[in-house]
Amino acid sequence: MLLTIRRDALLKALLLTTGFVEKKQTMPILSNVYIKKSGNQITIISNDMEIQASITFSGEMTGEDFIITLPAKKLQDILKIFPDETDVVFKQDGNKITVKCGATKFTLQSMTADHYPLIRIADTAVCQFTVEQSILKSMLGQIQYAMADKDSRVFLNGMLFEIRNNQLRLIATDAHRLGYVTTPINEIVENCNVIIPRKTIAELYKLLEDSNDTITITIFPNQLSFETTGKQLITKIIEGKYPDYERVIPLGNDKLCLIKRLELLKAIERVGIIGIDKLKTVTFELLPNTLVLTCRNEEQEDSRDEIEITYQHDEQLKVCFNINYVRDLLINSQAENLQWAFFDGQRSVLVTTPNEPNFKAVIMPLRH
Repeated sequence: MLLTIRRDALLKALLLTTGFVEKKQTMPILSNVYIKKSGNQITIISNDMEIQASITFSGEMTGEDFIITLPAKKLQDILKIFPDETDVVFKQDGNKITVKCGATKFTLQSMTADHYPLIRIADTAVCQFTVEQSILKSMLGQIQYAMADKDSRVFLNGMLFEIRNNQLRLIATDAHRLGYVTTPINEIVENCNVIIPRKTIAELYKLLEDSNDTITITIFPNQLSFETTGKQLITKIIEGKYPDYERVIPLGNDKLCLIKRLELLKAIERVGIIGIDKLKTVTFELLPNTLVLTCRNEEQEDSRDEIEITYQHDEQLKVCFNINYVRDLLINSQAENLQWAFFDGQRSVLVTTPNEPNFKAVIMPLRH
């Protein structure tokens, strides 16, 4: 017998480490997950040559020490169908591994762990600092939607981590919208910045817990690592120069309105039912203490709703937005109220949280 282990502990570790593993890889072994047992500890590693995620955990288990690799997705799917709180038994016969729970049994093809290309860090660190996991998770959650996806400008397909004046700044933009969030760093850290791939951000968000425990972030010349108890994520960084985001954040927008976030989100969902046009346009019309929202589709059907806001500027405004950009911002914010700062109907709007200087969002309007 190779191993007997609780199904839930093993499945949890697999779900946290194998999300980015593709079934088809240039190197077939990268479709596998690396599993190492040492004493009563198991280490699970997944790697696609750009990101490597590893989790080490201990618990109730019996069996000999070993290192094997198994098909990541198949093993995950097998464990999912086994009942909760049951024991899973692994047996080895040459390069075949039997996975058994009760009367259910699967035989999987293993590949030699010696051939698994583990990512190792050889460079000297450029800088290192720690952040509370819950703070970093909240920061990522507020802005990760604003990253580009498969943009030809590769540097937009990621998030900027910038350390400046002992502050960690995270910035995401797809050139139509921008998210910016900051937190102070307790250590004295040199100024530096790196662009972290979109895929890494998604994996990091999964690994982080809502706890006060810290995560250590270490920046290397071509890599970056996130490390906390029993967990490590190593990633390549995106080469290139990130846009000057400070130029994008409008400073002169003087027409301010305060809007309850959930009320606006519900109204956006209501007017969006109409099956809006290809541009997915929603029109904001600002009147004294009232926001009118309208949508229209190709069949000349339309929808209209209005909500109470705090807006006491003399000038009435009409601004068109991509409805998905507004929805993404509202869903991912945790604030009760958001302040929207407009200049006119053509320039970017700045969205902030009252009395919270560490968050900013920018949305470019659609021309109308």
